[in-house]
Order: sequence, then structure tokens, then C-alpha cells
Amino acid sequence: PGGGKMPMKILQNCTNCGICEILCPYNAIYPGGVNWRKIHNRYFIFCDEELIHDVFWSPDHYYVVSDKCTECIGKYPEPICKTACTKDAIVIDTEHRESEEHLIAKKEYLETMLGMP
Repeated sequence: PGGGKMPMKILQNCTNCGICEILCPYNAIYPGGVNWRKIHNRYFIFCDEELIHDVFWSPDHYYVVSDKCTECIGKYPEPICKTACTKDAIVIDTEHRESEEHLIAKKEYLETMLGMP
């Protein structure tokens, strides 16, 4: 079965500096090994070693939760995580490109959620 869409992905050469997590406007980036789950369309970090991980989860380095990644459309000229990454470890996942319309709709949806900029 195919996984979810992944507009951005973080590669193995990530050094876990954390700048991407800090800069991400939609809190779409999580540290490697951190488990998370979705409840009522909100994401929470939690600890459950029995969790079945999504395709984008990584035990070793930061990862992007695709449902929350908008590629920074309408916010920055290009994804801020990619701009800030000094190791060129963040790339657009060309196998899972999303349409501009879908990214804009996702951005607008995320911005209606409480606590979003």
C-alpha cells in the first residue's frame, strides 16, 4: 500500500542540528525517533514503542510529517527548511509532488487551526 504524500523529505546526511524544526511554520518537522500521532487532525508527540510508523518516520534523523508540509507555499519563496539546511539534507520529494492547489488548500486549512501563525 502506498504511503501519504511527502512534499519535502530529509535525507540520511541530516546531522540533527534542528534548525529546520525551529523554522518550520507549521510544526511539520519532528526529531528522529520521536513518535507522534494524529488526534482530531492535531499532532501530538507521545511515547509508544508499539507504534506502527508512517513511511516518512525516521529513527535516526529529523523527518517531515507530510500532512503538515505545505512546501511553504505562499509564505516563503522556497521551503524554509531547505533554505536553512547547511548540509543540503532536505529535498523536494519528486516522487510525491503535490499540486499547487492542494498545497494552498493545506496551508489555508492549517492556518485555521488554533495556535498556527
